[in-house]
This record gives sequence, structure tokens and C-alpha cells, in this order.
Amino acid sequence: MTHMHPAPWWHYAVTIGALNIARQFVFPPEQVGTAATISLFFAVVAIGFLLVTALRALTAPRGRE
Repeated sequence: MTHMHPAPWWHYAVTIGALNIARQFVFPPEQVGTAATISLFFAVVAIGFLLVTALRALTAPRGRE
């Protein structure tokens, strides 16, 4: 059994940052309110983490199994 190493930290940072910028265009903070903005930020973090992890799992070279 091989262990997959996580993606570098900056993959997560760049992806979450880009998704958060896109989120601000779709759901501007001044229109959705503070509670919704905070909730959406945490949703973006979770989606970004899952996206990077899934892409890493699909593209990382596999060791001998």
C-alpha cells in the first residue's frame, strides 16, 4: 500500500484565493450580509480543499501497488 502525499500548501492557497475572488463577484459581501459572507468563505475553503485533493489524487504518479 502506498501513501499519497498531499499537494503543496500553495496549491491550496492559490485555489482557495481564486475561488474566493470569484465568490465575491457572484455573491458580493455588501449584498449578502456578514453571516452569509462568512458561511460562503468556509464553503469555498471546503470546496477548494476537496478540489485540490481530488486533482492531486487523479494526477499524482502512483507507486508500485
